[in-house]
Amino acid sequence: MNHVPNPADFPLRGERVHLRPLTGADATATYVDWLNDPETTRYLESGRRVETIDSIREYIGKYENRLDALFLAIVMNDGDVHVGNIKLDRIDWTHRHATLGIMIGAAEARGKGIGGEAIVLTLRHAFHTMKLHRVDLGVTQDNLPGIKCYKKIGFVEEGRLRESTLREHGFIDVVWMSVLSHEFDARYPGISN
Repeated sequence: MNHVPNPADFPLRGERVHLRPLTGADATATYVDWLNDPETTRYLESGRRVETIDSIREYIGKYENRLDALFLAIVMNDGDVHVGNIKLDRIDWTHRHATLGIMIGAAEARGKGIGGEAIVLTLRHAFHTMKLHRVDLGVTQDNLPGIKCYKKIGFVEEGRLRESTLREHGFIDVVWMSVLSHEFDARYPGISN
């Protein structure tokens, strides 16, 4: 069963943030600044090239109308400010799993639990609306805040892709983690649809 994103499903609203589909209109100078800031892209696969509004608009456009991905803007409820993005990619509808990616672009939104709230909203949607069974992610071993956040939400380390990412000081591992729908429900009871 393919779950075509339904506009009625959005926004996904939390206590401090809401999630809505990312569009070409989100390709702003602020978004360009995020992706050209080494601190923002420190743990991302991107960050190795200079981005422009056009390159970001093109990237966002690749996700429009795809049945195997869901790309969302993370927006503060207070002020309606876009502070980052979250996506489910490589959605496998047969085996009901997907890979999660997140970026908090606005420096003032980091370290405050905004990313964690966005992940919980995304997982609730993935497991209850999209009926997925498993969501996984890869995180570089040097991203200790990310690993801590993912574990707090319920992700479990499954293994490592040894020396698969190059940093200035050499190759490092990527930690592969996942959470299953029943594990999420046990950790977050009472929020199912």
